[in-house]
Amino acid sequence: MKRVLIFLVIVLISACSTTKPPMDPVLHVTPETGLVTARALPATSRIVNISINDFEADRDVASSIYLANSQVRSVEQRYLPYMLKQTLDRSGFWGAVRVLPSIDHGAELQVEGKILSSSGIALKLNIKVTDATGRVWLDRIYQDVSDDIDFVSEPNHFADPFQTLYNRIANDLQDLLTQLESEHHQQIVNTALIRYGQLLAEEAFSGYLREEEERVYLVGLPARDDPVFAGLLRVREAEYLFADSVDAHYESLFQRIGPTYAWWRYYSYELIRGNERLGQIDATRGASRGSWYAVERIYKTFKEAKMNQDALRELTDSFDRETAATTAEIAGRVIELKGSLDTQYEMWRKILSNMYRDEVGI
Repeated sequence: MKRVLIFLVIVLISACSTTKPPMDPVLHVTPETGLVTARALPATSRIVNISINDFEADRDVASSIYLANSQVRSVEQRYLPYMLKQTLDRSGFWGAVRVLPSIDHGAELQVEGKILSSSGIALKLNIKVTDATGRVWLDRIYQDVSDDIDFVSEPNHFADPFQTLYNRIANDLQDLLTQLESEHHQQIVNTALIRYGQLLAEEAFSGYLREEEERVYLVGLPARDDPVFAGLLRVREAEYLFADSVDAHYESLFQRIGPTYAWWRYYSYELIRGNERLGQIDATRGASRGSWYAVERIYKTFKEAKMNQDALRELTDSFDRETAATTAEIAGRVIELKGSLDTQYEMWRKILSNMYRDEVGI
């Protein structure tokens, strides 16, 4: 009996002293959306920050009543990136996900998008994702088609008819993240930091990176107690705070323009489907009283869609004119930036660069 008790005590002690292996993320697939989410992530997870810049509109897309005109395109270039940001945030696998007016050359993971086609019927995007080392994570075309079920109720910008498209992008990125080796993760983080340092003062960090074709290789890092490196870390934190403020402007755009954009999509869907039905009527019955009523309905739908396009233009112009000034603080100084988001972001970068160079004596 004593031997049994001694054995049990030894087993319990060894069990308590054994280090448990890191937990795998607990994945959860939401049935109604298909988005893979992380219910629980271990502390050892490899966290990566994401920057998404304004999408580019494909100039080759023909202009017609079926497709968004220039006013709507201007909205979509900023609206669609924010939709992707929200989806990535909900997935729970990432660090900070920010939408910025231009490419963030110091990003850990940069998402670029091109709008290939967009209407109430279909959305087609080319998404390219590259990490700080220049490695392309994905470069794919994503497309989704809506149906009558997506428009059975009053349009709501919180229930996007193409949400499954954003889910697929998020799921693909999550799958690539789980394959990321810890060594490469650290290279991404360190390379992003040094690339940001080069934006502030290229001569101070030029020797730490080597570029070959489209890849960037980390040669070394400054000493942790180097004032140049310590100053870089402080400025980088200030950059993050400002980027969060810029991101808030995109949220404001989403809230203000979202309802009108949702109605534009609804009328776009009705217009396209109505023209398709009209074509079928004319093909089978010729010009008839029935087709006249169809034409009248389509014309009314077209007018409604055009009114929404005009409203979107006014909202976008108003947003550009009335973008709130951004207040930021660094080194005890409060700085207010005015103008468009692009202007504010460019001014902020110049201020940080000048302050950093003064601080470290460059």
